[in-house]
Amino acid sequence: MTIVKALEHLDIYKDEQYNSFPTVVPLKDGTYRLGFRQAPDRRVAYEGAITHVDASSKAVSIGSADGVHWDTKPAVIWDDFFHGVQDPCLNVLQDGTLFVTYFTWKVYEKDEAPSDMKPGTWHRVMDDWIGQMAGTYSIRSTDGGITWDKPVLVSLGDVVIRGNSVEMEDGSILSPLYEQEGPTFNVVVGRTPDRGQTWERLAVIPGYEGQYHYHEPNLYKTESGKLVLFIRSLKLNRQPGEEQTASPLFTTESTDGGRTWSEVTMWPIYSPSPFNVLRLADGRVLLNYGYRYKPFGLRALVLDAECTNIGTAEESVLREDGLGSDIGYSSAVQLADGRVLITYYYYHEDGTRYIAGTLCEVE
Repeated sequence: MTIVKALEHLDIYKDEQYNSFPTVVPLKDGTYRLGFRQAPDRRVAYEGAITHVDASSKAVSIGSADGVHWDTKPAVIWDDFFHGVQDPCLNVLQDGTLFVTYFTWKVYEKDEAPSDMKPGTWHRVMDDWIGQMAGTYSIRSTDGGITWDKPVLVSLGDVVIRGNSVEMEDGSILSPLYEQEGPTFNVVVGRTPDRGQTWERLAVIPGYEGQYHYHEPNLYKTESGKLVLFIRSLKLNRQPGEEQTASPLFTTESTDGGRTWSEVTMWPIYSPSPFNVLRLADGRVLLNYGYRYKPFGLRALVLDAECTNIGTAEESVLREDGLGSDIGYSSAVQLADGRVLITYYYYHEDGTRYIAGTLCEVE
C-alpha cells in the first residue's frame, strides 16, 4: 500500500503579520517560488478573533534555491491601494512565464456598504464592516517573479478563484473559478486564449443537487490530457453530528478540453480546505490537503496517473498537532532530490499564522 511519510516540518516564513494561503511552484531555472497572502495581524484589535477579509492584504512571494531554505524578505506581487488582495495562485507556463490569479476585497463601514450587493459577493467583518468582492484578476511575470505587468480583470462576472490553472496544448489557459448563482455556489471553468487579456466561460458545474456549495476548485490535467476538477464543498442544512462529514471531496472529469464534464462524484475524503494535486516524477499524483477537523493537521493520498483510484487510495496523516481549524490551503512541489515539499499555513501556541512546510517521501 502506497503511503506518504513526513520527514520534517519547516517554518518557511513567519513574522508579526498574518501569512496564509500559499502556493509553490518550480521555476525553469531549477529554483522555487512561493506566493502567499500577507495581512496585518489584527487579533489584538479584534479581541483575538480572526478574519480573512482585510483591506490591507497583499500578494507577496519568496524564493528558494533548494526548496528548504527560503528568502527572509518577501517581494510584492501586487499591493492594491484600494483593495485587499486575496489568495495569489502561482502557475508556471511552458515558456517559464509566471501566471498568477487572485481576487480582491473592498471594505466598507457597514452603514456605508452598497445596498444592492449580490448574494455571495460580500462578507460581514466583525459586525462593524462589510467586505465586498471586488473582482478576480490575473498578473504575469517573465523574469521569475522579479517584476510584474499590470493586473487584468477576469471578465466573467462575480467569480472568485483559489486553485491552480492549466495550460493547454494550444497555449490557452483554463482556470477553475466559483460563484454564487441562486441558492448555491457553482464551479465555473474559464478559458483565456491570450494569457488573461480576454475570457470565455467554457462550463458551469452546479452545486450538487442543491445540497452542497462548491468552493475553491483545483484543476488538474493528467498525462493523457484528461481534466479533473477537485472541488471543496460544504453541505447545506447540516444536522447535529454531521460536522466531520460536511465537506466531502467532489470530482468531475472532462475529455474534450473542459467544455463538457462528467457527473460529479462525492468521495469519503473530508475537509473544509481546498484539495491540491501534484504530478510526481514517476507519473503518480499526490492529493494533499489541510485537515480542518480534530485532530487538525495535514493529510495526503497517492493516486494513479489518471486519478482513477481515489476511492481506494490510503490516506496518510502527515501531522495532527494543529491547534484549530484556521490552517491548511496546501500546495506541493517535488524537489530535485525526489522529496516532496507540501506548503500550507499553520499556527502554534502564540497564534501567529505563518507559512509552514512538510518534507515528505512517497513510498
